[in-house]
Parts: sequence; C-alpha cells; structure tokens
Amino acid sequence: MTETIHIDIPRRGFGNDLTDALAAHGLLAEVVESDERCSLHVRFASDEHDRLVDQAVHAIESYLSERMLPLVVQRADGGAVVRPPGD
Repeated sequence: MTETIHIDIPRRGFGNDLTDALAAHGLLAEVVESDERCSLHVRFASDEHDRLVDQAVHAIESYLSERMLPLVVQRADGGAVVRPPGD
C-alpha cells in the first residue's frame, strides 16, 4: 500500500498551485475539500526504483553543476549515464 500524508491548507486555489509544485518533485497531490477544511493528500508519484533513480540523477546534476563540469546525466537501462553533451 502506498503511503499517503495529509496536509491542511487554507483554500483550494492555493492547493491547485501546490499540486503542480509537488508534481515537479515526484509527488502526486490531490485537493480534498469538506465543509470546514481543505487539505492535500500527498503520495509518491512513482515506485521506489524510479524515486531512487530520480534522486541519484538530481544529486549527480548538482555535483556537476557545482563544479561546472561539462557533462550531462541521462536516464538509461533503468539507471543513468553520465556523459559529455552531444554523445
């Protein structure tokens, strides 16, 4: 079963913006409203393997960027490849 958390928010319009922001980080959010409250139900949008690859790619991209190395990271064969651009 997928873990889900609940986050109380002040209003629906704000929630719709948050769903987009969370999606950019691999999270799936749904706005849930009742008479007295509005909340987000949030879970991971992908399985554990995909999240692991996403985190590794992000960490490698940060490393390369901080050191201004002329390399790119590309997903491949269930993992990733670090290579020069254009290869």
